[in-house]
Amino acid sequence: MIFGRKKDIDICTQTINSDTKNYCPFSPDIVMTTSFKFDSYEDFCKASVDEKNHYVYTRGSNPTTVKLENILAQLDHGEKCKVFASGMGAISATLFSLLKQGDHLLMINTIYGEAASFAQYLHNFGIESDRIDVANTDEIFQHVKENTKIIYFESPSSEKFEMLDLQKIANFAKKHNILTVIDATWASPLFTKPIDFGIDLVIHSLSKYVGGHSDVLGGSVVGSNKLVNQIFEYGHQFLDSTNSPFNSWLAIRGLRTLPLRMQHANQAIKVVLDALKDDDRIKRIYHPYCSENEQKELAQKYLKGYGSLFAFDLNTDDLEKVKIFINSLKTISIGVSWGGYESLALAVYKGNNLSALKKRKLEPTHIRIFVGLEDPNVILDDIKHALDTAFK
Repeated sequence: MIFGRKKDIDICTQTINSDTKNYCPFSPDIVMTTSFKFDSYEDFCKASVDEKNHYVYTRGSNPTTVKLENILAQLDHGEKCKVFASGMGAISATLFSLLKQGDHLLMINTIYGEAASFAQYLHNFGIESDRIDVANTDEIFQHVKENTKIIYFESPSSEKFEMLDLQKIANFAKKHNILTVIDATWASPLFTKPIDFGIDLVIHSLSKYVGGHSDVLGGSVVGSNKLVNQIFEYGHQFLDSTNSPFNSWLAIRGLRTLPLRMQHANQAIKVVLDALKDDDRIKRIYHPYCSENEQKELAQKYLKGYGSLFAFDLNTDDLEKVKIFINSLKTISIGVSWGGYESLALAVYKGNNLSALKKRKLEPTHIRIFVGLEDPNVILDDIKHALDTAFK
């Protein structure tokens, strides 16, 4: 498992050296400033010409944020990273920067809803998009058009957690001059390395596992110098999703415990799923650990451990049982997002969205659960109690 690899642990827990010789803190300085002063006119002119690599104004670069970017680039095995104020900031800036009028964007399976909505909004600017559901990776290529510029996906995907063959997608895309973008938040930078298999850009919501404490918003995109600089110049600077230096510091703090937290996630999710997989009140569990055949092979190839976000469909058509189940949870809280200390549950059915669920091909009894840092047996007992109450 990747959490046992010394190289990644060293990257996450590295001591951040100060720029001075007077002290050497374990945590980096929080450089809370909007702008930076210069000793001379010539120094200012030199920095202004290349703001990507100089500190002029925190809307562009900031020392604390750059420290975070350097760590994330190392973890994802990319040349460069740019950090944003949210995961959606990273997604929208990437698509905004790399697509133009007449291009086609292909989105695969159940991706983050706001990303799909942004793709629809881009239709107003002459950018086509399709979101398709596929049973296997080869089906993707039937939907590629002559003007397809980006293939965008998650693996595992949101809600259903299907795996795709990263190497096969990357090989096809490179032959057809198509960029590949993956949102790899589910697995964290420790459990998957898409760039190693030819994927061009890797996006993470830093609000999830990297932050780890439900107190920081952030997003990142990692890839080649050329692509990340393009996203910096256009999407980051024009859309202005600048990460606060304090949030960058919080994300660095989160990285220091990421290996330990991911080790817990990998172990805890197995405890919970092993106990639920034969429960006849659950119609189906969605998680790579429970996958079979080709999906299991893909999980073994591309994942070095398992994230603790999963979902299941209740084995009923009675939507009242969804409400009873959610309201019966005691340890698990109701809330969006995931990746912090606390376990969370979220039902996709909200009382008025059946048509939207049908379009997304989600069962109305679909419930997503994040297994947090509590004792997994306590979480399991909570789920079973809620099932007992819902099914009497």
